[in-house]
Amino acid sequence: MSPAIPDKVEIMKTYDHRFKFFWALILVIFSMFLPSSAMAKSPPKAESGSRPQQLSVWETDVGGGFRKNAKNIGFTAGTGFGLEIFGSKQAHQLALAYGHMGWMATDVISKNRWYQGNLEIWGEVFGGAQNYPESAGVIGLTIGPRYYFVTHGRWVPFIDAGAGVSGTDIGEPDLGTGFQFNVQLGGGTHYFFKDNFALTFQIRGIHMSNGYIKRPNHGANAVLFLIGATYFF
Repeated sequence: MSPAIPDKVEIMKTYDHRFKFFWALILVIFSMFLPSSAMAKSPPKAESGSRPQQLSVWETDVGGGFRKNAKNIGFTAGTGFGLEIFGSKQAHQLALAYGHMGWMATDVISKNRWYQGNLEIWGEVFGGAQNYPESAGVIGLTIGPRYYFVTHGRWVPFIDAGAGVSGTDIGEPDLGTGFQFNVQLGGGTHYFFKDNFALTFQIRGIHMSNGYIKRPNHGANAVLFLIGATYFF
């Protein structure tokens, strides 16, 4: 076999990976600019010509629970390690970037209990690459619930779960199609250095498989350590 042919295929694969990752980053950057239109609106006026009132994302103090219908937008990125579990034949090390949006579906629930907090509905687009055992591209969409705990402090922990669809060229021996479903579970915390702006830290587990559309369907699994920023409005 001529060595020139595999070299050309490898170049085309590398270009395809970069294109997918570039497209994902464009979506993240676009999402980050969405709040600017909301910020451009005039603040609500108080009655009798008094001073305009600033609408807070909190019911009381920072960390005291979000008000219903508060929204947020932001990004996280990171890497981690692969796991040979649930039947997978290889450990798939991923590096992914996420752009997310969230809507607070409730006021504070389970008040006066240690687990009091807010339920949020969130959605994410993500993209990146597998860098072990070989190079491959990954892109996808996930939606699901997230639960925030009331702390009355600047550290606000949360847990979340989500499911969605993905595209990847990871391939055999674990994945038999480019189309995959994804399931993600995680936990993390926001640190609010401003009342509505937080650093975000998260540990996220991700599983990809195709629901036996085609074999092999052993799945790809990884644990990611993510860091980013989130803006609430």
